[in-house]
Amino acid sequence: MKTSSLIAERYARWIDRYRWLILGLAMALTAGAGLLAAKLPLHGDFSYLLPQDAPSVVALHALEQRVKNLGTVMVAVESDDPKLRAAAAQDLRGRLEKIDEGLVAEVSFDDGAARRFVYENRMLYADTKDLEAARDALAEKIRKAKLDANPLYVNLEDDEKSTAGGDDQVKKLKTKLDEAEKKKDAVGFVSKDSRLQLIIVRTTFEAGAASKGERVIAQVAHLADETKKLYPVTVGITGDVISGLAEHDALVKGMVQAALLTALIVAFGLILYYRSIRAVGALLWALTVGTALTFGYTYLAIGYLNLASAFLSSIVVGNGINFGILVVARHLEERRHGKRGVDALTGAIGGTLTGTLAAALTAAVAYGSLVATNFKGFQHFGIIGGVGMVICWIAAYTVLPAGLAVLERGGLKVHREPRLGHVFARIMPHSNRGAAIVASVALLVTAGAGVATYQYLQNPYEGNFRNLRSSSPDIERARDWLGRIDEAFGRNISGGFVIASPTRAAAKLVEDRLRAVDAGKAANQQLLGGVRSIDDVLPADQEAKLAILGDLRRMIDHESKNLSDADRADLVRLRPPEGLRQLDENDLPEQMAWPFSEKDGSRGKIILADAANHYDTWLAHDLLEFTAKVEALDLGPDVIMGGANFVFADVIRSMEGDGPKSTFIALVGALAVIALLVGFSRHAAITLVCMASGTLLMLAGAWLAGLRVNFLDFVALPITIGIGIDYSVNIVARARHDGPGSARQVLSTTGGAVALCSYTTMVGYGALLLSANQGIRSFGAAAILGELTCITAALVLAPTLLQLIVNRRQRPAAESTPFVASAANLESDGPANQNRRTASRSANG
Repeated sequence: MKTSSLIAERYARWIDRYRWLILGLAMALTAGAGLLAAKLPLHGDFSYLLPQDAPSVVALHALEQRVKNLGTVMVAVESDDPKLRAAAAQDLRGRLEKIDEGLVAEVSFDDGAARRFVYENRMLYADTKDLEAARDALAEKIRKAKLDANPLYVNLEDDEKSTAGGDDQVKKLKTKLDEAEKKKDAVGFVSKDSRLQLIIVRTTFEAGAASKGERVIAQVAHLADETKKLYPVTVGITGDVISGLAEHDALVKGMVQAALLTALIVAFGLILYYRSIRAVGALLWALTVGTALTFGYTYLAIGYLNLASAFLSSIVVGNGINFGILVVARHLEERRHGKRGVDALTGAIGGTLTGTLAAALTAAVAYGSLVATNFKGFQHFGIIGGVGMVICWIAAYTVLPAGLAVLERGGLKVHREPRLGHVFARIMPHSNRGAAIVASVALLVTAGAGVATYQYLQNPYEGNFRNLRSSSPDIERARDWLGRIDEAFGRNISGGFVIASPTRAAAKLVEDRLRAVDAGKAANQQLLGGVRSIDDVLPADQEAKLAILGDLRRMIDHESKNLSDADRADLVRLRPPEGLRQLDENDLPEQMAWPFSEKDGSRGKIILADAANHYDTWLAHDLLEFTAKVEALDLGPDVIMGGANFVFADVIRSMEGDGPKSTFIALVGALAVIALLVGFSRHAAITLVCMASGTLLMLAGAWLAGLRVNFLDFVALPITIGIGIDYSVNIVARARHDGPGSARQVLSTTGGAVALCSYTTMVGYGALLLSANQGIRSFGAAAILGELTCITAALVLAPTLLQLIVNRRQRPAAESTPFVASAANLESDGPANQNRRTASRSANG
């Protein structure tokens, strides 16, 4: 007996002896790991895809320590009847103000405080030129009145025009002040057409806090329904809290749906293939153990799931079950050959170990190659996927054999061999000439795919990030309402970011620097669309205005006695009030100052800016160009600048740098695994040719289908490298084990199991197509494409190359052994036929 066979037998006996202990330990570990996995939070923010030392993430965390990161819920009340709309809004406002104070910081119904502040300081908010014109006009009018009051003065000039002009300037200033007085008592944020009224709920937590956001949105929605029962109005809810919650819920819902759907469809396929509920039960239990331990480990090692790793549950299920499929298939095959108990387990373990170990290690290397990158989205995906493959392989050779050992004693019924493998075997060319034709065509197609791949890799990346957004009814509804609010109130800021300075004086220097960037430039050459600071809500030119207002007050009080009573009455309304002084940031009401306020209460060190209109920051080129130019500005060493656009730009740069690196590592690692487990042989060469064929065909297919590479689906390439070896190596390893001339026989047995492996994996990837996120859906599509090309290479190219290359070493007599008789023998379960099968296998082996 060979050493490997002896080791397999001893191991099988050990498994059989301690079967119940193994299953008991597996149950305990699964329960504990399941509890940990259930605690895994899901973070959908892009910052969780980057390492913590990424510049944009460092800046973001620094800003979070200073800026008030309050979430916002915008509630819009809409009606064609202004009175009905106002009444409903008042009713809803009262209800919203009763929400738990621990969740809601403020309910803003209007900007009345800001309008009253502006009115009280209306003279300082007036335009400097208007004040100067009014002062000069009043001075001229007083001069004329003095002259007219002198009985010796004779006016020889026609000054009717200049007097009228002076009156116009005074009336202009008076009109503006009257408008400010009217606005000071306005109620509510109301659109110009009076149809839409806005209520803003500011939360005590950030928009990304899903659990708190869910509680607030539930209460807001309930209160809105209560109001709609009393008033026939339309109420819409949007804002960053509801958008963040909708994105989170869409990911969670898609993740759960994908996992459940994968499990159900995989179980159905397994039962249909094996026609043994007990054997499938043992297989699924081993998979459950592996999956639970994988995500229990994830909780301990990482602590959360991100946008890239959220759907790994379905991938681990679909891919991790492959090892167990081959073990069960070989175990049932051994049973059909008359073996039972330890002998059947020995054959199952020994006959599949090399192939599945090579597949597991290759898959682990493919996933693990992502760990070498700086992109945290790739890193976590690689850690979870790589560890998951190893754990699932261990479960397939511990928990699964223990379960099969228990079932052996309970009467495991074995049906005839599945017909799927025989279909593949019959399709395979019967002659070397036919095999040569198939292999030549396959290699020519692969060469063509190489040319297409070269074209594809010239520009593979997705350039429009609108194609990666999530879509669900809740998300679309929130976007629709946000668009309507933006249209009504003009509040949309595209490409906005925050700049925090160490001092108020430094902030003023930064503001001047930012405004100087675009000074004198045409609109299509400008970098920034706007720069806002607290100085924009403070009156401008206050020192000059106070001097002008002093002149006006003096003239009205002491020099207007010669004016008519009517003129003096009008001037009383224009008289600057006593006590006017220069205002600073601390005089502003919170409604005006909050965008520029910090957690410590300081004001004025925050500046808000956004991209110029000609930049579309949804486009990769524009986003990278804009962020690079902004980052190149010399704003000072202590100035912090950050925002979502900078995070997204770092995601793109990280992906473009790390993607090729991870692919290279996956390729080198796969070569090393094959060299270690298969050796430098014809079998290893065939495996690598099949991997190359599957990978190139996948990339060519992506080019033809218009699939673009993004920060989520790039992982499909290194995974396809692993899959390309996974399937072909199991075919090749079985052929090497059975000996020359066994290619057709391998297809009839292992070929069906390998096809089933691909089926389960495709189900796992197919479940990703249910995701609300378009990037995850594109990953699912790319991975399914890779599955199709790799399983085709394994079932078509590998057997024909085995027949052409390996069979040359066999005796001519063996080549003439008819397959039909062997296939017929495999269809019967009787003892006589079992003996004939054994003899046939010996002859072929």
